Amino acid sequence: MSVRGEEVKELTVVIPALDEEQSIGETIAEIGRAFADRDIKVQVLVVDDGSSDATAQRAAEAGARVISHPHRSGYGRALKTGIAAAAHDTIAICDGDGTYPVDEMPAMLDLLREHDLVIGARTGPEYRGTFLRSPFRAAFLLLASFVAGQWIPDPNSGLRMFRRADVEPLFSNLPRGFSFTTTQTLIMTLAGAFIHYREVDYRPRVGRSKIRVLRHSLQIAQGLTEVVLRHNPLKLFLLVGLAPTFAALISFGLALAGGRQAELHLLIGTVWACGALTIFGLGMLAAVVLRRPPARSR
Repeated sequence: MSVRGEEVKELTVVIPALDEEQSIGETIAEIGRAFADRDIKVQVLVVDDGSSDATAQRAAEAGARVISHPHRSGYGRALKTGIAAAAHDTIAICDGDGTYPVDEMPAMLDLLREHDLVIGARTGPEYRGTFLRSPFRAAFLLLASFVAGQWIPDPNSGLRMFRRADVEPLFSNLPRGFSFTTTQTLIMTLAGAFIHYREVDYRPRVGRSKIRVLRHSLQIAQGLTEVVLRHNPLKLFLLVGLAPTFAALISFGLALAGGRQAELHLLIGTVWACGALTIFGLGMLAAVVLRRPPARSR
């Protein structure tokens, strides 16, 4: 089992794949070229998540070990399958669509010697995407960083390295869907793991994207909510309590301005303030319960 500080001599690259016959072979070949001059034993393990094309065949022809799901079960489920079946304890994950520069893996592996998790933080115009997605991405990064208590440049990058021993115990808390990587990043950050973000140039994908903005955004939001409730519920209650707090302040401001409806605004403001205090109180109670030590068995 590899531990932090030791030189890594064995690596398994897990690639979750769904209908990637056009690019999977080149991705596997590129991984081989990246480690051609390194004395490292590399296993490439492709988890074919119910593809309807020749993804599994192309991956096997390129020299990868292939595990096939009988039907589509989700990005996170495919990663769990691959991580559990990996021949080596040191794990890298990447997509099979050509978007991630896998030639960055050797440098990331060197960084893993001193870190628990190394993430390829995406940069470039292809990552920033369209005008409509940019505001959502900015809001998502701010929200994820708020949950984590520190700035996270790319919480859901699909190019990352870690040790299986650090991630397998988290499987019950990691979703089977698209938000697997985001949840892993937040859980390990909140647990105090040493995480390094290495900037990588995100490339255009080969073939059609599987991302559905609305559905996957909801999955990420669910993952964020579950993580903050499990690790720091007070933050979620504080965030929810902002709306009634602002409403109370506006109502009190209107009441102070006078007018015929001053008393009504004062009453409405009081109701909003009571709601905000209730939410904050529930958050404090949740935080106390979460941090209460378990009862000792007699």
